[in-house]
Amino acid sequence: METTLGEQIMLLSLDDTTGAPQLQSQSEYMISSASVLELALADRVRMEGDRLVVTDPTPPGVPALDDALARIAAADEPKDVQAWIFELREEAVAGARQGLLDKGVIREERTRRWGIFPTSRYPEADGSAEAQVRRKLTAAVLEGEEPDARTAALVVLLHTGGLRDLVFADADRTAVDERMAELTEGHWAEPAMKQLIDSVHVALSAYSASTTVTVINAAT
Repeated sequence: METTLGEQIMLLSLDDTTGAPQLQSQSEYMISSASVLELALADRVRMEGDRLVVTDPTPPGVPALDDALARIAAADEPKDVQAWIFELREEAVAGARQGLLDKGVIREERTRRWGIFPTSRYPEADGSAEAQVRRKLTAAVLEGEEPDARTAALVVLLHTGGLRDLVFADADRTAVDERMAELTEGHWAEPAMKQLIDSVHVALSAYSASTTVTVINAAT
């Protein structure tokens, strides 16, 4: 079953049984970043200088990506990657969730938090899609296989967004980090794609750092 990068991140970040999100803030920004990378991989956007521009306005045929492309194309002036990651976040998350629901990968369960506030959870309904993603990540990171471009992009997002342990909690952390860093830095031969990957990396690193500071300040 083919899933988008954003859908894959959502699958990895949802508890399979309860459907509760794990590391929700980080996951949401990675899902948004995934939309940008997916559009680049589909040759719809690219970097010009430090701005993201549309090179082909043809919708890719995936609702969440079509919406993201339309928003970028409709902007009054080009913006940098970090701006788009923040602006696309809510739509990207909603689109990834709906895509997984439409494919029957997750199901919606509506409950009430503390018996008062309505909320929804999304437990897994079909584990085959997540299993396929995990197999590709394991082959690339733990077994040293050369990943395809989409798997490498997923590694970038997981590495930079701090969700390594959702996939590799039982593996040697040093070895995993070194391999993920290697793929993040060295996989991209096309200069414009490498520049975009670097821009996403910087944006997510800045967000991760600000999140860490917030957590530390709250704890003290």
